[in-house]
Amino acid sequence: MIKKVIVTAVSVVLLTYCGANTAIKKTTSVTSGPWSFEGWGGPPEQRNDGKTPKDTNPKEYYYTKISSHASIKSIAKKNPVMIQSTCRESARLEGTSDLIKKMYDGFQPTGWFSSNKSQQELTTDCNPTLSASLVQNIKIYECKATGPGSDPNDISQDNWEECLCIIYVKFPGGRDALIEKVK
Repeated sequence: MIKKVIVTAVSVVLLTYCGANTAIKKTTSVTSGPWSFEGWGGPPEQRNDGKTPKDTNPKEYYYTKISSHASIKSIAKKNPVMIQSTCRESARLEGTSDLIKKMYDGFQPTGWFSSNKSQQELTTDCNPTLSASLVQNIKIYECKATGPGSDPNDISQDNWEECLCIIYVKFPGGRDALIEKVK
């Protein structure tokens, strides 16, 4: 709970001093269509040929979906831009540990752990430099509003008090390079 309060406070301060991102995508493809996948994929750029990272190479990016919520302060102010921005930023910050854990979960044989080590300890204790470098580079690809009353077919009904986002991080060399680095 304290972590969420700190994350929310930092987000609000950053938004207050840095301004809201006006280039935020409005999308409904987070939970359906080609962007409904999680895992390794190609670059996040939107392409004219309709291909998504799931279909492109090199697969040096890891994607995952995160549900989140806007800050209490932005909701109280009823500022739509701030509500949307804090929900997006909260997803990125809160989803960081989940994204890193999922990256490692995909390939770690049980033999890599001693009897008193867990996978969580591996990601935080054995590879602090690797985890720290990943944390600094996590970005948001896209989000959609999922708050009460949101309608995926009508953006005028978006309620950004809650959202679902796809976040990602680049790892040069992809899955195989990550395996080698962890070994």
